[in-house]
Amino acid sequence: MKPSEINIIKAKKGILFKNFDALTWKGTVYCNDSKIIESLNAHNYIDSSLKCHETIHVRQAESTKDSWLKFYLLYIWQWILNFPLFIYGWVMPYYFISFELEAYINQNDYKYVDNGAVYEWKKYNSLTIKEKLNLAKQFKKNISISFPIFANIFIKHTIGQSQK
Repeated sequence: MKPSEINIIKAKKGILFKNFDALTWKGTVYCNDSKIIESLNAHNYIDSSLKCHETIHVRQAESTKDSWLKFYLLYIWQWILNFPLFIYGWVMPYYFISFELEAYINQNDYKYVDNGAVYEWKKYNSLTIKEKLNLAKQFKKNISISFPIFANIFIKHTIGQSQK
């Protein structure tokens, strides 16, 4: 299955990590919650930040020469490079994968996927491990806000400063 195709199904017990709503694997979005699946399968995904988030991942895979293999290899490689972030929690290396940063920052912009701007994940590769450690530390201090909100406030600002 090429990244341009997507299917949404109920996940079997144990497929998803605790606290994760969905996982995209080779064009199939696995969800634990039947209500989420109904929402994601609706014809109009305007109200679904989760569907937007997962669709961004599908478009990112398309940007890697339409190859799920290349997408997942890059994804795993970035996760490994983020290992030092484990000092701020087990989920931090995941949050700072460039694919996840793009998806979290844009998951509430329902037109983002249609804009064709979904290849911005590459710009998040400019974050150094030192910058990521500082951002992870800030997030731990501001844990009362969700990661997507944090990413929009702090990470977009950091990227904007480093590109000037």
